[in-house]
Amino acid sequence: MKMLTLEYNLAELPSSQHRAGLAGLVLMTRWLADEPDKKGVCEITQISNIGAAFQLDKEGLQSLFDKVYAAFWKTIETDKKPTNKKTQFKAVEREVIDEETGRVEKKTFYTKKVVTPLGAFLVDYDPTASKNEGIWINLWRDALWATLRSRDRQQIPYQKRVETQEISDAGDIWKMLSKSPNKEEKLASTLYVGAEDSNPENVQFKDRSRVKLLLHFWFFIAQIYVPKIYKFDKKKNTEEPKDFGFALAIPDVADLENFCEILPDVLQDRSTEKFGYRPKESIVDIAAESGLDLLSKINRKLSNKININLQDLILGVDVFHLEKKGNNVRLWATSRIDPTIDIDLYRNIKERFTSPLFRRQKLLNLLNDRPPFDGFGALLSKTDAELTVGSKSWFFSQDARTAFEIAGVQIKSKGANEMDTETQEISPKTIAEIVYKLVFYYILAKLDSKYGLVWKKVKETSEGRKKYNEMKGKIAREAFLAIRSRTDSDFIEYFVSTLCAFPQFLREDGYLTLTTALHNDTEKTRTLTMLALSANGYSPKEKKEESQ
Repeated sequence: MKMLTLEYNLAELPSSQHRAGLAGLVLMTRWLADEPDKKGVCEITQISNIGAAFQLDKEGLQSLFDKVYAAFWKTIETDKKPTNKKTQFKAVEREVIDEETGRVEKKTFYTKKVVTPLGAFLVDYDPTASKNEGIWINLWRDALWATLRSRDRQQIPYQKRVETQEISDAGDIWKMLSKSPNKEEKLASTLYVGAEDSNPENVQFKDRSRVKLLLHFWFFIAQIYVPKIYKFDKKKNTEEPKDFGFALAIPDVADLENFCEILPDVLQDRSTEKFGYRPKESIVDIAAESGLDLLSKINRKLSNKININLQDLILGVDVFHLEKKGNNVRLWATSRIDPTIDIDLYRNIKERFTSPLFRRQKLLNLLNDRPPFDGFGALLSKTDAELTVGSKSWFFSQDARTAFEIAGVQIKSKGANEMDTETQEISPKTIAEIVYKLVFYYILAKLDSKYGLVWKKVKETSEGRKKYNEMKGKIAREAFLAIRSRTDSDFIEYFVSTLCAFPQFLREDGYLTLTTALHNDTEKTRTLTMLALSANGYSPKEKKEESQ
């Protein structure tokens, strides 16, 4: 029996997809060795941090591909009558209990068997898996069917295997590897994200046979995420999340041996908590966040390893944001996340900020290495004010307060009790603290002068607290809208004539810092002012409201 030896070095491979494919081939070969129905020879003869070598025969290659493209019949069910006549659903009638009336009634369901990729060793590494089902493996299957294998003809390798039909894919590859392992072949988008028959310059996408083989395995290494977009639902009067395709986070492997040891632990340590029917950990605010989350997961596992750091293990993470639209799959964006990025700051953003709108901007600032308050001016100017300083802004306002706390601003955390008034002259160190305190005392003074509301006098009654908080929000919103419509000198004039109209707490050096910022960094000061109004304008919820 003829044997083939394939040797790969990470440095020779042209892309992160190829290098992840080599890691996938290593893990698949190790897993295959313990499969009872394995046939032929398919084994690792050498592995190191820079590469690996494999030995296999034709029967072993066939066993390998039969596992890669293994599938099973899955029954899907819906209570909605299919509108597409080509869809072969079977109507089934059975008794169910009506939730409202409690009565037993007959209802028609529509079922259909569909071919579903199995996922090989990924089923074993899914902490929720039972009988080939689990939230993580199902996410992987859905992503594969919606991206690389979205069309029926692209699912043929799975279809023929589940129907026990003959298929020549492994045989064709064996023939090519045996005769011309370095011959150039066409590269399809089912194996390489972004591949086409030819680019606009009429250059074809090609790859060498032995290197192209690796592209059958990278999808087992890629981590799948679900970007969410939030749209306002008028019926529910709230922001509702909606899936926006899939994000594929592909680690660019730098240390093959250690990566293949660590990845299974990373997969098995994933959370079992759900968000709807998806794993909660898979939900991201922007596609590029997928790379940050994967780096964070790997870095956690490296904490117990000696002499291995994240930069030595992977060169980065390539993220592809794909969405199926009709019969086509759109590539919305690509990004490269460097392993030197501040992972601790990412975890801090995920743990401390609750508004998707606010958190998204913080993530963009982290990814683009921008100051923490950068971009919020444009966000606040374009977003419906109800979501940032109005009736639906509670989470956003809380996040604004948190952002000021992280920036070093001392904020009392006693709800409405923060409105006790005795001011004292202090000298804030930063413009963020100056603006926050100035807005804070402006709202206090305006409450007293315009509405005669002082916290000490109204805090004992729920009616008094409600009135106080309503007027506090009204003052903040009015100032916010006035500032949002003003820029440059118009903003400076309003800031000085309105927000500084009441006695303030600043010493001479504080006024000097504020004056310099107003004239030399006007947009930043404007952004901080709007955020401070959002942070101070929300109404703390009563305990009764929170319980409801």
